[in-house]
Parts: sequence; C-alpha cells; structure tokens
Amino acid sequence: MGMAASQARYLGITARKINIEYEGQQVNQQRTALANESAGLFRRLMSLDSPVPPTQSDYYTDVYQYNDPTTTDGKVTVSSVTPNEGTDPQTYTVIAKYKEEVPQYNVSSNQTVYVNSSSSGNRIYLSNGNNYELSNSITDLPQAMLDELNKNPNLTYTNETTDQYYMFTNSSNNSTYYINATKTGFDPTTAGSQTVDLLSSMSVEQEKTKTISNATMGTSSSGLYNSIGWTDEDGYEYYYDLSVAQEYDEQAYNDAMDQYNIDKVKYEKEVADINAKTEELQETDRTLELKLKQLDTEQEALQTELDSVKKVIDKNVENVFKTFQ
Repeated sequence: MGMAASQARYLGITARKINIEYEGQQVNQQRTALANESAGLFRRLMSLDSPVPPTQSDYYTDVYQYNDPTTTDGKVTVSSVTPNEGTDPQTYTVIAKYKEEVPQYNVSSNQTVYVNSSSSGNRIYLSNGNNYELSNSITDLPQAMLDELNKNPNLTYTNETTDQYYMFTNSSNNSTYYINATKTGFDPTTAGSQTVDLLSSMSVEQEKTKTISNATMGTSSSGLYNSIGWTDEDGYEYYYDLSVAQEYDEQAYNDAMDQYNIDKVKYEKEVADINAKTEELQETDRTLELKLKQLDTEQEALQTELDSVKKVIDKNVENVFKTFQ
C-alpha cells in the first residue's frame, strides 16, 4: 500500500471511529433518558396510595336503647340527645327510632284465579303457581282496610251485610287476601278459572321516629345516660331504664366497600399501566445496550485496523527518509 493510499485509509478509519464514538454518545444519552423516565415511573408507583378495605368494626356505634313492648322488636333506640336551653331542672330533646308493623292495603282488579274444589276443601291457585286454602265465607271486611281502600274514589267497597267474602292467607309475606263473591260472582265450589278482584292486607315493617321535647335523663357515675323519662301531652308519664348497645350501619359499610372496590380497580389499572410502560422502557434499553456493544466491537476492530495502517505509514515514512540518507 502506497503512502497516499495509506494516508487516505488512515483518515477514513479515523472518521469512522469518530462517527462511531458519536453514535455511542447518542445511545448513552438515549439510555440516560430512559433511566430518568423509568425513575419517574418508579416514583409515580411509590406515590400511589394502596386502597384499604373498610373495617366492619368501624361501622358500629354505641347507642342508647330502652325496652318498649309496643314496638315490633320491643326496642327503642335513642338516636340523639340535645339539651334544651334555659331549663331547670335540665331537660332534653330526644329523637328516638323504633320499628312498627304498618298495614298496607291494595286491590288487584280482574285477576284470573283457579279453583280446585274437593271434599277435603277448596283451594285457590294464583297465576304465579302458589295455592292456598280458602276459608269459610265472611260478610264484612276489617274496617281499617275499608277506610284505606275507599280513599280511592274509583273503589266502592263497603261492609254491606249482603256481600259475601272468601279469605285466604299467605304466611310467607304475612298477608291476607279477600275476594268479594257477591260483586264478582266468585264461587269456591266451581272448579276452573274465574275472574275476581283480590283485596290484600299486608303487614310491612317500617322504621319510625318520634321526638320527645321535654325528656329528663339520668346519668351514671361514669357520665353515661342510664334512664329517660317524660310526660306526654295527655299527662301520661313514662320512665325507662337505658342500656348501651352497638348499632351497625350496614348501608354505610356497603357504600364504603363499593368505593373500595372502585378504588382497587383504579389502583390495579394504574399499577398495570406503570408496569407495562416500565417493561417497554426496559425492552428499549436492552436494544440500545445491544447496539452499544456492537459499536464497541466495531470500534475495537477499527482501532486494530488503524494501528495496522499506522505501522504501514510509519514504515513508508522510514523508507522514504532512508532514501535521502
């Protein structure tokens, strides 16, 4: 290889080495940017608040109760006690909650029923497949039921002695049904389908509240209320011993659990998104690392070739100068 060719080759290899060094710097910069982005994702992951399921015990509160046999479950719960200003002795306004069975009445007109008449008794079959035993006929309805039904101007059910009713009960929902045989022509001894009006009376448990505006409250040595007394507007006096019980707010707990499930789904999605992005960055970094190794290998090969060309150039220079000695 001549002097000029060697010099040209030397310059070409040097330029390629410089270009590879520049490419390596670019790759390192990209890997640094990926590392910064990955660190940002890690900080974002660490800043996430992992949702914590609600603790059921947190939804129990201490409440005062007294026994009252006139309520459905025999208990009355004191939900709030507010001192009345300017009273001596001190009186309180008390809000009390209790459960009560409330009758509900309804009329379902033009209902198709099926009768099975036999010597063992008459049974009535409803469209839902349930069947019940019919009682003997009666000639009047409960007055409370009539009063409620007749609030509807389109209904005219009255206790006429000439009207005849048949009754059956459904113990599963605590309801009683009546059929006006006189008005609809119902005959319990005729087997087959008949069209009737079903009058129903159902007991439904409802939560009610009452306000006691002049209650007196007894307290124990520990400062807890242990008795309540008051006089109603008719002058009747009431006195009850109070006990402390725990009341569970199931609705609040269910709402908290629903919110926890929503937050958990959001949290898991956020974590999954961060992990997926981190994996993508790691895959890109592995590709860049492989490219950098390839550049290093090429750099070493060029350095070896550069050293070889430099030896040729040095030898050419030595031979030229020896010519003029």
